[in-house]
Amino acid sequence: MTAWTVMLRGIRYRAGRSFVVFLLAVTATTAAVLTPAYSRAAQQSVLTDGLSAASTDATGLTVGAKGTKDSAAYLDLAEIRLAVNAALDQDSLLDQRLDRPVAAIDTEVTYAEAGAKLAYRQDVCAQLALDGACPDNPGEVAVSKRTADAHHLKPGDTISVHLGPPGAGKDKSFKISGLYSPKDADAAYWGRTAYFSAGSDGDGERADSLFSLTEDDLRAEPSATLSTRLEYPLRDERVRLDDVAGLRESLRTLSDKLRGRELEVTTTLPAVLADIDTDQTAIARTAPVIAVPLLLLCWFVLFLLVASLTEERGPEIALAKLRGYPASRAARFGLGEVLLLIAAAVPVGLLAGLGLVELAASALLAPGVDVEVRWPVFAAAGIALAAGVVAALLAARATLARPVLALLRRVPERRGWRAGLAEGVVVALAAASLVAAVGDRASPLALLAPPLLALVLGIAAARLLGLWSAARLRLARRRGRIVPLLSAAQLSRRPGGQRLVVVLTVAVALLSFAATAWDVAARARGDVAEDAVGAERVYTVNAAHPDALEAAVAKADPGKHSMAVVRASQRFDNAPIELLGVQTDRLADVAVWRGHTREQVGGMAARLHPAAAEPLRLGKELTAEVTADALPARPALRLAAIVANPGQPPRTVTLGALAKGTRSYHAALPGCTGDCRLIGLAIGRAAGGSEPFAVTVAVRSLTSDGGPLAPGFDLAGRWQARPSTAGGTVTVRAGAALGVDVSGSDPADAVVEHVDTPDTLPAVLAGGAPTDDARAAAFSLPGFSDQPQPFTVAARADSLPRAGHRAVMFDLDYATRMAERTSSLADNGNLRYEVWAGAGAPADLAARLGAQGVQVLSTESIDGYTGRLARRAPALGLWLYLLAGGAAIVLALGVVLLTAYVGVRARLYELAALRVAGVRSGQLRRAVFREYRALLGLPLVVGLAAGVVGALVMLPGVPLVTVGEPAGSFSYEPALGALPIALGLTVLGLLGAVALVLRLLGRATPLRLKDGAQ
Repeated sequence: MTAWTVMLRGIRYRAGRSFVVFLLAVTATTAAVLTPAYSRAAQQSVLTDGLSAASTDATGLTVGAKGTKDSAAYLDLAEIRLAVNAALDQDSLLDQRLDRPVAAIDTEVTYAEAGAKLAYRQDVCAQLALDGACPDNPGEVAVSKRTADAHHLKPGDTISVHLGPPGAGKDKSFKISGLYSPKDADAAYWGRTAYFSAGSDGDGERADSLFSLTEDDLRAEPSATLSTRLEYPLRDERVRLDDVAGLRESLRTLSDKLRGRELEVTTTLPAVLADIDTDQTAIARTAPVIAVPLLLLCWFVLFLLVASLTEERGPEIALAKLRGYPASRAARFGLGEVLLLIAAAVPVGLLAGLGLVELAASALLAPGVDVEVRWPVFAAAGIALAAGVVAALLAARATLARPVLALLRRVPERRGWRAGLAEGVVVALAAASLVAAVGDRASPLALLAPPLLALVLGIAAARLLGLWSAARLRLARRRGRIVPLLSAAQLSRRPGGQRLVVVLTVAVALLSFAATAWDVAARARGDVAEDAVGAERVYTVNAAHPDALEAAVAKADPGKHSMAVVRASQRFDNAPIELLGVQTDRLADVAVWRGHTREQVGGMAARLHPAAAEPLRLGKELTAEVTADALPARPALRLAAIVANPGQPPRTVTLGALAKGTRSYHAALPGCTGDCRLIGLAIGRAAGGSEPFAVTVAVRSLTSDGGPLAPGFDLAGRWQARPSTAGGTVTVRAGAALGVDVSGSDPADAVVEHVDTPDTLPAVLAGGAPTDDARAAAFSLPGFSDQPQPFTVAARADSLPRAGHRAVMFDLDYATRMAERTSSLADNGNLRYEVWAGAGAPADLAARLGAQGVQVLSTESIDGYTGRLARRAPALGLWLYLLAGGAAIVLALGVVLLTAYVGVRARLYELAALRVAGVRSGQLRRAVFREYRALLGLPLVVGLAAGVVGALVMLPGVPLVTVGEPAGSFSYEPALGALPIALGLTVLGLLGAVALVLRLLGRATPLRLKDGAQ
């Protein structure tokens, strides 16, 4: 027979253990392949997910110019397209990853006293629901239905549009071809341009855009400023890891080429890629460190595997030497089967690893990400094969070097001093690594701490198991108890059992650490998502001003399951402070505020909105009945009203010259439609100047549009004098009529204000107060205006929803009223508008807001945010750790089965002899079960404790949600998560292995003693 025939027959003769050897070798190769394949797929997932999560305008490319007649903005779009195409023809990488561009031109125009955009946008009619025809012909435009209703326009009408700056330019007439409403105002097609922004702003009324499909209509006036551009969306599904560096260089090259044509290339793609690089780098650093314990465990298992099999075949190797086989041939005889199985396992393990990564990609990674078969995968498989061969040679060396008589011994050899020295070295290295990891828990080395701790504890547990078994053996021998005697004898004399303890302890520790970390990270991701989003859904919107947003939300969601939120940012002590204006009557039903119950949030909301007077709403005119008993000879005085239109700065409207006696003073209020608010009344010089004067008046009543107002003149504090800056004195007396005494030389008007807000704005404060005393109960800070605003701390919190740990929350309505006393909010670029939606909000809230003229720019949800966090570097690294822990458990179960199969014939012979000697089969089964209970139970408990304790110690310094941000403090609450599931599956696997062992040992019948067969 040839050597191959002998090996194949040996494998077939020992089919059970050969299958276990093959599975262990496959698992080892799979583990080796897993790291490079999964790392590559995870990095691609981060890239794909990051690009798809970014807005189209953030990843896209815009080529164009802005200016008047003499600039490139007046070039034909076809000419710009030819220039860009010529540059892209020389760069196939960038060209193949850009989608078809959208051509656009727009310029600011005015018509019907409203500002708007006159816009050309390629294929715009496909994006509009038109009542009429598309404006294909010169001199035609499409007008929005909303604007048409406001200005009583219809298809076929002619409108006059002013092109160019005010005071210059010219008027041009257009025919209205049709009325439109956008099919989806939030579609990526519209880019970043706000085409639909009807409403009022700081400069007056704003209308939706007028669309024309004739480029020359927009170029009709040379003084008009045009924005001409091609907007190229990025085909993010085509961007692969290998493209990133080339894309950066291509963008620089394209910008340089087009600069000579006075065309500007605008894109934020490099910044988006830079953010993605952070997660990709973290995966590249973390994945190999996670793989190290698993690969070392695989190598150690292969070492034990070959050592056990070679030791079992010791008598056969001895016979081969007695028959004259040389040492090299005896070695081939002893190692041939194992090496053949290890080699055969490599392609199977390679395919299994790639298949496992493909399954992980489809279940966990971004859509469209697949496993990539690249040279690192084959290199890992080759390293696994080489490591297996080296492990086999090292493991078999001791057995093959023994003399024949030592190989024929049936009693296992005692452990030598070399084993103790090796264990001491391992413990010393592990201790050093643990100290280094604890010193910097945020480093990738921290992930090595749990398996190193488990290794030390596994060696200690193996030693303790040997000592305990020897003690139990002596005790059972003295007491004559059969079952403890048999189990303790097996545990104390089997060196393979102590090795099994080490392997199983490390495997369970790897899995329990990974599962605990995953459970903690999953909870942390949910907490971060709730804190970052602040509500079930949050819409970032464009709004004219806070009042307009509140009105739109009230109409879009009458059920009050959503609320308007206005945000701003201020700085104190060179640190940002987030300001959050919320509708307090809806806060408890909408906001997701972690750590606070609905009742607690409702209590805070009530404190943010103390009782105050309702604002005095005005119609189209105002009449005041005022009595002046005496007037100074000089100067002539006038009575005025200070009126605020929503979003616009307050304006002073003269009611008339003050005259002696009781008179009615009247003024029309153009632009007021019921939303104007009376800020206060003013008394001042009719012709200016600074002559001193003194006057006393009594305001008896106020009416608007023929109806009386409720000014509350008889309520103390309802009307207050605005502080004078030049020493003038204003005194207010409450009563049936409001008494006002004015004296002094202040050139400014003397103003008495209607108080419809608290004196100071109550706020919930997160972080220290923005003043010298961080614990102060009051502070001043610019709110929604440029003027400092007084705040009082109504409550404190560790953090505020969607605002973080340094923020101020207050009532939106009161804050808006305070700001509108002195400034305009429509032109405040510091304000950011959002709509927060609770669980009961309409599913089509975005469409409803669009119908109210509020453009939705982006949408976030807690579930979506959590999903994105689950595809970032820390979560993907923990998935790899879970896969590694699962592979480690499979290896450990294989070692359990291998331990049972190795020497099984001799074990069956011993058990058969014991049965013949009178030991009952039930006692033998109990002895075997007790043996495996100790052999598997001890490492299960120690490994579980090592993994969980290691996780609780190390995780506070390890980033679990985002790169560079350690978890910090956290609480682990047991729940049905990864840890109990992993523990349950491990226990089931171990019980299954024990059941197989008991079934295997059930074949120990007296027939095995026939002819001394072993």
